Amino acid sequence: MQWWHRLTPRGRIVVLAGTLVAAFGAAFALRDIFWLGAFAIAVVLGALVLVSWPVRGLRHERLLPVTSVPVGTEFRVQLRVIGSRASGPRLLHFEDVVPQSMGMRPRFALSGVVSAVGEEVAYRLVGSERGRFRIGPLLVRSLDPFGLSHNDMAFASTTEVAVTPQVHELGRLRAGASGASAETHSARAGLVGQDDVLVREYRRGDDVRRVHWRSTARVGELMVRREEQSWQPTTRLVLDNRRSAHAGTGSQGSFEWAVSAAASAGMALLATGITLELADADGPSVGPDADSSVRAQQLIDALTDVKATRVDDLAAAVTSPGEDRPQGSSIVAILGRLTGDDLAILVDAMPGSGSAHAIVVDVDTFGGLPPNRTQRLRADELAERGWMVVLVDAKTTVPDAWQGLQRAAEVLG
Repeated sequence: MQWWHRLTPRGRIVVLAGTLVAAFGAAFALRDIFWLGAFAIAVVLGALVLVSWPVRGLRHERLLPVTSVPVGTEFRVQLRVIGSRASGPRLLHFEDVVPQSMGMRPRFALSGVVSAVGEEVAYRLVGSERGRFRIGPLLVRSLDPFGLSHNDMAFASTTEVAVTPQVHELGRLRAGASGASAETHSARAGLVGQDDVLVREYRRGDDVRRVHWRSTARVGELMVRREEQSWQPTTRLVLDNRRSAHAGTGSQGSFEWAVSAAASAGMALLATGITLELADADGPSVGPDADSSVRAQQLIDALTDVKATRVDDLAAAVTSPGEDRPQGSSIVAILGRLTGDDLAILVDAMPGSGSAHAIVVDVDTFGGLPPNRTQRLRADELAERGWMVVLVDAKTTVPDAWQGLQRAAEVLG
């Protein structure tokens, strides 16, 4: 009965009507009536044969002016359908599969012979949710001229588009409690002599030009140079991505606000020339050894892919096993709902000679609830322990939160 599913509603009605007419004519020996019903059935069978012929030489191109767009941005997709005379005249309906969050599936029809030059169709989508999405495949439905039957096909190719976090333009942040900026720390760290070389074990992917042969010969294992970058203080950007620490859903939830804040803060910090690393509750995702020329893109890529996790604490976010952080290192944290254990972890992780900044999000306000008094008390306690803290709610913009953090740094600086 596969042929039955390839009939349109009109085709099924014609088949049923033709069968009844033919049966009536046969029962009462009405030859003309019988042949009328038989003719209706034959027309439907002919339509089935017509749409069953393969559409030869049909191909398509999907063009996007950009491969990534910030969340909330509208972008254009251009389709070119290219045919040949071998495909013959057809009535073709097209439907491009797009993520539900980006809008309605675009549909269009082409009739006759699709030219070898191609027919162009453009449509617009909106990247309303952060993440990586695939557009396609392009679905093709071949119809007969009477609309009695159809044959569905699909191209295999798809196109990926990344919807990145919204990045706000922010000013510089004073990274040291003593009043020295992150740029100053970076300049001091660069004053390292040629003999001041720090080495570590070779890791897969390290440039062989960084191999330190003298240490390799002494240790007996392949060692690589870290040199002045190893002495350079780093700023660890911490994103609290624990599922239990956030409220609200979709782009209006506290987690998406925190991701946007982390992306904006990261780009602002990188603009000062510091060495930045990114970490969340699952651990580091962008390390300080990343090439500075591509670190900004790595940061955006990591925050495009970040998901909420079921991890319960922030231990892996603020410290790494066996980590020996350089003097003057700093932490900038975007924090969700805090517990007493979280406070203990954050206080222990505070750099000895660096600085610690925190944007604490009152996540209950993102769920439509009033401000959480406990969250405010824990933010105040974190500030009493030496952190520079600003508490934000659902009405606070990322630039306003950053300005509040700058004011806190100036007060303590």
